[in-house]
Amino acid sequence: MPKQTIEQSIQQLRHIMIIGMAFVGYSLSFIWFYDQAGAVIGSLLLLPVGLAAWLLGWRGGLIAALIGICLNIGLFLLNGASFAEILALGPGLMMAFVVGGAIGWLRSLINKIQTQTSELQRERELLANEISQRKQIEQSLLAAKEEAELANRSKSQFLAMMSHELRTPLNAIIGYSELLQEDAEADQLTNYVQDLSTIRNAGVHLLGLINDVLDLSKIEAGRMELFGQDFHVIELINDLELYIQPQIAKNNNRLVLDVAEDLGVMHSDLQKLRQILLNLLTNATKFTQQGSITLRAKRDGDWLHFEVADTGIGMSSEQVANLFQPFVQAEQSTAARFGGTGLGLAISRSLAKLLGGDIMVESVIGQGSNFQLIVPAFQLAPVTAM
Repeated sequence: MPKQTIEQSIQQLRHIMIIGMAFVGYSLSFIWFYDQAGAVIGSLLLLPVGLAAWLLGWRGGLIAALIGICLNIGLFLLNGASFAEILALGPGLMMAFVVGGAIGWLRSLINKIQTQTSELQRERELLANEISQRKQIEQSLLAAKEEAELANRSKSQFLAMMSHELRTPLNAIIGYSELLQEDAEADQLTNYVQDLSTIRNAGVHLLGLINDVLDLSKIEAGRMELFGQDFHVIELINDLELYIQPQIAKNNNRLVLDVAEDLGVMHSDLQKLRQILLNLLTNATKFTQQGSITLRAKRDGDWLHFEVADTGIGMSSEQVANLFQPFVQAEQSTAARFGGTGLGLAISRSLAKLLGGDIMVESVIGQGSNFQLIVPAFQLAPVTAM
């Protein structure tokens, strides 16, 4: 038997013994009280009834009072009391019931308040412990977050400072391969032209990958600077059309321009805006074959709306949800087929936000994708990325 159950049983036996001794003592002394006080002894019923009510609650107290009253009436009769003397106990008996009920109710109320207070105290202690644990967890998470952010900033600052050291050798490789390719063509060394072209193309591809990594690192390190200048939006569109046409033709695609006439002048970072739109167009041509690429542009007050839509392979909702995360590409088979670092769209969206705008996307598998770029028409002062 559990220790707690044994203690409860002992406590109940102790209460029964105390109540029994009280009734026995009260009954044995009844005759003496009766000889001294006569019929007024009925008022003495308040003492045992109140004690029973306080110990047992109002129900137990009233039952004890009823037992006590019957016992007292029996003792009265044994001592030869008259009927009139027994009736004289009526007010005392009624008072005993009222007082017993009131005392028992008060005792029950006190017990209930004590129980609720104990429960509230336990809940308060549990809540305090939980709050303390959560604070410790939050402090641990905050410390880990700060360490991760510090490490990320250190990495980004290192890569940003390494820009010159990484780009210079590659530019030298690309430049010398172009010179050697021109010399080989002039000397009609056709066997070397293709090899030199391969070296140059590989260098250009590697330089593009490094530029993406460095751009992302500059953005994360807060070292990306934006410089505003005035330019005509239609001239930017024409420049993009000329540049993207060879890639459009490569996969037998068709470029469709839907440009409003009132695009006007824009004051922003021309190179960064061009980089964003060119990346969107390049992605559209990469994932579309024998389809159409549509470039739309319109002005809405102080905002420019650009849209690049394609009829390519499209994306699922899960792919769209992770589309702008750095180094995140499509599923493995698609990534292996089309290549890329998974940085272009992450950089584009970061640049769009630095310009004061954003990029949104809608896509359906097998039907194509639609990218929307919204940027302010006027960036009044150079902005440094934070």
